[in-house]
Amino acid sequence: MSMPLCPNCHSANVHIKPIATRTCEGIGAVTGGIAAAKAGTAGAAIGTAICPGVGTAIGGITGIVAGFFTGALSGAAVGRAIDRKIVQAFHCNDCGYDFAA
Repeated sequence: MSMPLCPNCHSANVHIKPIATRTCEGIGAVTGGIAAAKAGTAGAAIGTAICPGVGTAIGGITGIVAGFFTGALSGAAVGRAIDRKIVQAFHCNDCGYDFAA
């Protein structure tokens, strides 16, 4: 998809506003955080098998962080696709004008 020109100043220096990206990223992070509880339990079990005590804590924390970031990254990817294909809201970096394609 090529970027449109700004209708205000006719500049090509525009970018897509990340409206859906940020929204879906937040939703994905919350969903990932909920799933992280299970990932933390699994990580703690693996950590306990490798090194009881320290491994349990490290495995649990790693599972929680991985679940949270996986959800956020997945949500952001979906949001970027929505921004590009559906929302199509743009911002001109030269004059600051916001517009839709």
